[in-house]
Amino acid sequence: MDELSFSTAGVNDGAKTPAPSTVVAQQPGGGSSCQSPSTPPIAPTTPPVASQEPYEWIMGPTIDMLFVCGGFFWIIVAALYLTNFDVNLYGSPTAFSLATVSIIGLQLLGDAHQPATLFRVYGSKTTRDKLGVPVTLIGVFALAVGLCAFFVSSSTMLLLKIILAWGIQHQLAQSYGIALVYCYKRKYYLTKNEKQVMFLMVQSAIVFMIVRMFSVKEFAQFRLSNSIDVPFWNVLPSWTTTVAGCVLGALVLLFAGVVARKYVRDKQMFPLPGLCTLMSLIALGLCAGDKFLIIWYLFSTWWFHSSQYLVITSAFYLKEKGLPENMAFSEIGKLLWSPTFIKYYLLVFGTGFTVFYLIPCWLVSNGVEKAVAIGAVYIAFNLHHYITDALIWKLRDPSIQKLLIA
Repeated sequence: MDELSFSTAGVNDGAKTPAPSTVVAQQPGGGSSCQSPSTPPIAPTTPPVASQEPYEWIMGPTIDMLFVCGGFFWIIVAALYLTNFDVNLYGSPTAFSLATVSIIGLQLLGDAHQPATLFRVYGSKTTRDKLGVPVTLIGVFALAVGLCAFFVSSSTMLLLKIILAWGIQHQLAQSYGIALVYCYKRKYYLTKNEKQVMFLMVQSAIVFMIVRMFSVKEFAQFRLSNSIDVPFWNVLPSWTTTVAGCVLGALVLLFAGVVARKYVRDKQMFPLPGLCTLMSLIALGLCAGDKFLIIWYLFSTWWFHSSQYLVITSAFYLKEKGLPENMAFSEIGKLLWSPTFIKYYLLVFGTGFTVFYLIPCWLVSNGVEKAVAIGAVYIAFNLHHYITDALIWKLRDPSIQKLLIA
């Protein structure tokens, strides 16, 4: 993903300052006359004007720390370690609870976050004008690839492997972009070289995880969606993982040095939510061990990646629709209970439920093998989502950047 370049100017949220007016003074006889008061009159009460300064959070501190920065996800990881990674609908109450949390995340967050990309493009006039045609053409291409996976069985696993590897890049690149959003919101400006170190660290994490997928069996062989047996393809020698891990470790240390130097030199600390967002997936890649696949495919994809995507796209949607008069950006979280947002979420959830559950079920009921049905849908819609999301992040329109940072 390219480096992001946002404008940090505040966004006028519609609050209006009352125009100067003539003061009308009451006369003893009950009449009135216009005058320039010799003593200060009682100022009329006016609604507070909403701040135009960027809000330092996306939706609010609690929501951000839990569902953007990884707070709730790491609570789940702690529970997994405490229960020896027992995730089973037919197991103990704890195992059942963890499996239920995974399913809820899949249905409410995972399946909904991809349609949110479509609403981000087609629901925003500015974005639609710039990306509407390309995204539609990408949809045609993705449909063709999905049909290839559906009808040409020899291509299905190859395409699935490509999508699974691409998913690693997609998730880490998103975390990188959101970390930069927090930096700009809090006026923590990185120099070109400092940003390059941060970018290279994320890229090295992506390379490390993808190399490991094709060189270490424990990080590649699993059952996807309880229907597709994904095999291990030993494409690379195991030492490549060691080399990639060493490069990643060196860049993590270099980034830590950048953060420390900036703190000493400029007395500025890297924004905590940005640091949590940036380092969560990198830390997961380094410390999860042979439990990585359980954490990645059953929990982090829903409760870290999908949740943060829904938070940032929902905030953008609400700001673009327009906040109520005199509502500051710091109060945007209140709109999660508004009819506007509820309708929006039900629409993206309903679309996702139809695409990822009802369509595969219909195909299976008509004689299609379950693995083929789920695999083709998974490949087509993830391909479209990955390319479209990358195009959205690359937009340089000032009005879009201001709304994102506001």
